[in-house]
Amino acid sequence: MVIIMKKYLIAIDAGGTFMKSAIVSNNAEIVDGSIFSTEANSDLDADAVHKGYIRTLETQLANAARQNIELSAVAVDTPGPFDYENGYSLMQHKYKAIYKLPLRPWIQEIIDLPVTFIHDSAAYLTGELWHSPYGDYKNAAGVMIGTGLGFATMKDGVVLRKPDGSPLYSIWQQSYRGRIAEDFISGRGISERYSKADVSAKEIERRAYAGDADARRVYEMTGDILGEIIAPYLELVEAKILILGGQISRALPLFKKPLEARLSQIKSLEQITGSQRLESAHMLGAACDCFSRLGLL
Repeated sequence: MVIIMKKYLIAIDAGGTFMKSAIVSNNAEIVDGSIFSTEANSDLDADAVHKGYIRTLETQLANAARQNIELSAVAVDTPGPFDYENGYSLMQHKYKAIYKLPLRPWIQEIIDLPVTFIHDSAAYLTGELWHSPYGDYKNAAGVMIGTGLGFATMKDGVVLRKPDGSPLYSIWQQSYRGRIAEDFISGRGISERYSKADVSAKEIERRAYAGDADARRVYEMTGDILGEIIAPYLELVEAKILILGGQISRALPLFKKPLEARLSQIKSLEQITGSQRLESAHMLGAACDCFSRLGLL
């Protein structure tokens, strides 16, 4: 039996507005007091994004020194399109200012350690199931619903990805009712279906719980549409669990029944649940992927 010593790394979740980070161990523990967020608005210039990485890394280096922790690597999860091997963004819809700018040198000028990158959807599902709080599932799917729509699948314990590192089954741009899936399953999609304009998905959720029939109908439609879109992929991977994340997943009780009804034909499916790691799954997934690549799991 090979015994792996406890190791630590800096995990960074590079979202579109904030950069969230923590120190994570190779047994899926987040070091107390290490969670840190800083603004890294994807609409700003390259210097602003660069400074976000510097603030993040310097803060985590201070956290590690304070707790006498030796770091082994830096793991970054980020949306795509992205060159995950070479470490630069190919996004045009956000982070335009850093298009094709290598990010690994930005990180290694602060901390000279190995740096890995992973797609945010792949990181999410990996992080949810690493030392899983849900049970021992090897075939799974994860949906992230917020300002956008993310999706990832796992088969036989492996997150399914294309050669470029993006999810094998990407649904956000899938054609649906003359538009794309993300137009229906996202914060803006929920707002659009509501009968009163310019109301946020969060406010519609509040109104639904308060008894607003239109608001409740909107969320029920969300569950039905989501189930219709993802059902074929859950069948393909024989998913046993579906985990919903992203801010919209907080409203799962409002749309779980119609979602379950749409997915009732998936014979393998045993559990549909909201995330138990809503704030940490991306960082945990990035860390797990990095530790695995380095042979530290």
